[in-house]
Amino acid sequence: MSATADVTYRWAWTLLDGLAGVGLRRVVISPGSRSTPLTLAVLRHPALACRVVIDERSAAFHALGLAKAEGRPVAVIATSGSALANWFPAVVEADMGQVPLILLSADRPPELQHCGANQTMDQIALFGTHVRAFHQLPPAEADTGWLVPMAARVVSASLAPLPGPVHVNVPLREPLVPTAGAEPPSIGPGPPQRLTAGMRPSDPALETLATVVAGGHGAIVCGTEDLGADGRAAVLDLAARLAAPVFADVLSGLRFDARAGAAVLAHPDQVTRSAPAADWVLRLGGTPVSRALSRWLEKARGRPQVVVSTSPRASDPEGTATHVLHADVSEVCRSLPGSPAPKDRLREIQAIDDAAATAADEVCADDAPFEGTVLRRLVRALPQGTPLVLGNSLPVRACEWLAGRVPTDLRMIGNRGVSGIDGTLSTAFGIAAALGPSVAVVGDLAFLHDLGGLALGPDLPLAILLLDNGGGGVFDHLPQAGLPEFERGWLTPPALDPVAASRAFGLAAETAVTNLDAVAAVRAALDRAVPTVIRVPIDRAESLRRFRSFFAARPPGSLPP
Repeated sequence: MSATADVTYRWAWTLLDGLAGVGLRRVVISPGSRSTPLTLAVLRHPALACRVVIDERSAAFHALGLAKAEGRPVAVIATSGSALANWFPAVVEADMGQVPLILLSADRPPELQHCGANQTMDQIALFGTHVRAFHQLPPAEADTGWLVPMAARVVSASLAPLPGPVHVNVPLREPLVPTAGAEPPSIGPGPPQRLTAGMRPSDPALETLATVVAGGHGAIVCGTEDLGADGRAAVLDLAARLAAPVFADVLSGLRFDARAGAAVLAHPDQVTRSAPAADWVLRLGGTPVSRALSRWLEKARGRPQVVVSTSPRASDPEGTATHVLHADVSEVCRSLPGSPAPKDRLREIQAIDDAAATAADEVCADDAPFEGTVLRRLVRALPQGTPLVLGNSLPVRACEWLAGRVPTDLRMIGNRGVSGIDGTLSTAFGIAAALGPSVAVVGDLAFLHDLGGLALGPDLPLAILLLDNGGGGVFDHLPQAGLPEFERGWLTPPALDPVAASRAFGLAAETAVTNLDAVAAVRAALDRAVPTVIRVPIDRAESLRRFRSFFAARPPGSLPP
């Protein structure tokens, strides 16, 4: 312990205090030696709440879940070397999913670089273009005044113009532990206040859009992004004024908004398999999960398709957009004038949707375990406003296809930035830590992939519904299923007893043999203050048969599933 260590500690404190001054409230720490000054500053700061997570990959996804839930930056701290390389999957998801993360990586000082020093690697710009900004700090020095405005720039860059991760690399010299009497510096003047304003579209842009939506039978398409309560209300109001159907992705939350009426389609994926192309499309809130919807947008190529986004990234994977507007979705919807189109097309679309709902009821009628049935029943049984995290691959698709429209105000959440199965449990635990009792629905491979995430329990109220269909069941719906190497190379059934594994982590766990039992177990788990795993064994072949039966129940002339 020395005066040098005290200078380093004050340096770390000033950095964290500057971040706290512009709104940072949560930090996820993974233990390590080189990061000691940063960790101490967090543990001793009165404005910062922290959680210690051993596995850096799990820690980063946990921070991602917290940031998703609260819509504000969350920081992660790790020691030098391979520790922060484990952040990479969550960093990429935060980049593409537009989630604000602040990455504080401890590093060896310059004199230990490129000379074979232990636990040392080149960390400069490690995450490349996946971060909004990168800051390489010098080793600690007595002058800390510039750290506070820099911290304000870090938080600002994580939020606007495109939310996402920001990386700050912090080289720290030994000794790392301050003297017993070392005091943090007194808190000085705060950082500059961020002022934000809604991005209202210009009058010429609104005039152009008004012309577009006045031309025939249109549609509103909402992707996986959370538009918020205000955004959803503005979309619903616009749809009513224009008499336009709303094709809302399951993660948009619109299908579970208590204000949503029949114009918000219950089964948009199924409707697009037979619905005629729209005369114009207003596209909001990112890219939908549904491939059938993407093909439907391609059918309307050459007709006006307007992509509206608050971020500079336009969601147009089909390349069919004719207009792109960078503006607030709520402002656009509220500002657009317009008179309703004739309702004959809307009634036609709603009739197809009603037929899809009937088909969904029929395919989900009995109690044999099936992904579609358990999700259809689950969204109707959950308490109002419950956060529901949908794992990628089959869970989010099964919910998209068969959940329908339910006025329960469920908060729908998924990692659709790059749509990986890694980190799903850790993300869900972050959601539960921020929002309270939550539900996560995952497949067996996603469960295995983030098994270490179970260590985040046992004090977080999360019900984990595990759809155990013996491997990568989503591949049954893809051409790879016809290959002789399918089971070995794609299905990859895990040799794991998930109930025993969960109990080994100290979690409650059980197997439900019917959909009814599974939903009841989830409801019971939400009343506990600890996590519970509910495994539902599913016959893959029977599951595929049911999905195909649902897809086949559509009017003639539709697109193939």
